[in-house]
Amino acid sequence: MGLFTAAALAQTPTPPPPGVHAFPVAVELVGVDVVVTNRKGDPVSGLTRKDFSVLEDGREQEVVSFDVAQRVSGAGTDPAADLAYRPVATNTASVAASGRSFVIVFDSIHMSPLGGRTAKAAVAAFLEKGTRPTDNVLLIGTGENFWWNARAGSGHADLLSVLKGFEGRRFPEGAGERLTDYEAVQISVYHDVRVAARVTERFQRYGDASRRDMLQSQQTNQVGSQIDMYVDQRARDAYLQMRSRLELTLGLLERSFRALAENRERKTVILVSEGFVNDPSNRRLRAVTQAARRANAALYFIDARGLEAMSQQYGDEFGPAVEKTDRLGAIADISRDGDGAEAVAAETGGFTVRNTRDFATDILRIGQESENYYLLGYVPPLRGPDDRFHKVEVRVRGGKGLVVRAREGYYDAVPAPEQGAEPGPGIPADLTRRERSDPALQHAVDSPGLLDALPLRMSTYALQPALADKALVVVAADMDISKVSFDAVNGNAVLDTLLIVAAQNGGVERADRKVELQRRVTPPFGGPAWYSFARDFMLPSGRYQAKLIVRDTATGNIGTLTQTFDVPPLDALRMATPVLSDTLQKNAAGASVPALLARREFRRDAQLFCQFDVFGAAKGPDGLPRVKAGHELRRRGGAAVGRTEPTQLVPTSIGALTRLIQIPLSITTPGEYDLVLRVTDEISGQRLERVEPFTVTPTPGG
Repeated sequence: MGLFTAAALAQTPTPPPPGVHAFPVAVELVGVDVVVTNRKGDPVSGLTRKDFSVLEDGREQEVVSFDVAQRVSGAGTDPAADLAYRPVATNTASVAASGRSFVIVFDSIHMSPLGGRTAKAAVAAFLEKGTRPTDNVLLIGTGENFWWNARAGSGHADLLSVLKGFEGRRFPEGAGERLTDYEAVQISVYHDVRVAARVTERFQRYGDASRRDMLQSQQTNQVGSQIDMYVDQRARDAYLQMRSRLELTLGLLERSFRALAENRERKTVILVSEGFVNDPSNRRLRAVTQAARRANAALYFIDARGLEAMSQQYGDEFGPAVEKTDRLGAIADISRDGDGAEAVAAETGGFTVRNTRDFATDILRIGQESENYYLLGYVPPLRGPDDRFHKVEVRVRGGKGLVVRAREGYYDAVPAPEQGAEPGPGIPADLTRRERSDPALQHAVDSPGLLDALPLRMSTYALQPALADKALVVVAADMDISKVSFDAVNGNAVLDTLLIVAAQNGGVERADRKVELQRRVTPPFGGPAWYSFARDFMLPSGRYQAKLIVRDTATGNIGTLTQTFDVPPLDALRMATPVLSDTLQKNAAGASVPALLARREFRRDAQLFCQFDVFGAAKGPDGLPRVKAGHELRRRGGAAVGRTEPTQLVPTSIGALTRLIQIPLSITTPGEYDLVLRVTDEISGQRLERVEPFTVTPTPGG
């Protein structure tokens, strides 16, 4: 389980009735993560099952499941941090080390530009102080067609680069006639006459002069208990806008919790926002807390409105200060606009960070609570789904002076949320039609960790220029079809494959295909049988992340995998991604070229082929480039096995520069190697060096 040891708290539930997201509570344990600290905020260890009591709706329950989650001393190194370039990504357990999972939701649609700036500083502080190198971090924005998934250690710089592109996207109306979200709910939903009267008075005092006269006239002629028609209409308009924003944010939070359900480590969702109003009429609020209960995950709310005074060591890197003057704070009560976010945090066992002078301590608390806690499980009273909120209280016997925090309760059943809500993490609306109707596929898209029911490996190749300002990028992937269920009668299997490529500066592309397979041979000795496929993209220069999802339609088993890669500037000297292979194939022109593979393991009795292209070299008076290239083979961390001196690359008639290298691996012994490629542009004087790692494996029976 990685850093922690924890027991599974729930049995496999039976399917819920159509349209209801609920499990029969008679067969499902209620799991509660409990954080216990002293008054200084330090975690308290050494407690046992007998030290806890759990009450549901005021009645004590028997604790039938108990475990302790505690960080293992010395854990927390990033296995990928010492290898900056990893040409092959895999989701196998031996490589994909486990860590905690954090989903950071940057709620840009509920933040002003100023709030967005302070929110970015808050996230940067958390990434620096609240995470460990092996943690999985998924960073998503409610107003962005965008997501980025990375290890907190090796992916730290990428996460910060993505963060810099996020902005607060809510531009409030002029303070004189703006309604707060709380006021819009109270007037439009609950017809609150007192709130409406305060808004009317504010409009009369600060609003547009012509409207002040109109309001004064209407006020004279209307009954005291009525709501002014103009204020009522403004409240309805504001409520509809608020509802649209809230649907998007709550939908994203619900999906985030659902995607964390299978992770056994402490799961944490961090909402960085100016908050949202508590609208009890919105069923998605209940759906979010129910999804958090199923995932046994907590929400932490960082209120950007209360962080303007945060340390400039985090704020300055995100741009110049934004004008802070907002007259609304003097004439309207905006304090209630974050009630909904605070409520969800409390109900799920998290807390709210706001108006603090010790921001760094609160950030550290979020991280600490993800690695030191107790897991309790109890069987709730037998009852049918009642759509009620059941209050949960956890106490420590004799725990005077201790602070005990757990989620406040749960809903038994929540009707399916309204259809048609906008999608969340990083996928444009026109690209999510299928996922929205396919919860399993949506779960795989959203999950910050890797799913490994189907073993996968993947490599990306940025190749020759294509179109005016884009390069051809090929994603080569392998899947172990020995884990696929083939039909016993016709021997067929059907796979769903989905490949999503997100640009670090925004934007998403994808390839979505079904693959039909016919069983031909049985893998020898029960070993893996790799099926290879490739997907092509045309991408401009920049940094990207590819996410591969493969599902066996017969069993529903899913494998997921991510890889980060670069497309270098196309107007400078560059080397296309070298192709290392032990297999030759014919290209469109009939020439033999190395096959693009998703692996870098080659047997000692094989021939290693390496082909690379050079682009962007300067041209001489004859219009042709003059470029030399050489290479060196060396054992990883050791001496060179062999090298060639640089020789001239002969350009084709159109100036293309290509080199094909062949190395007999019989000169090596099994182990880890680096192929070092060196290129020199003799006209411009520029040099390139690229190190390509690979592995030599023993010859079977040798």
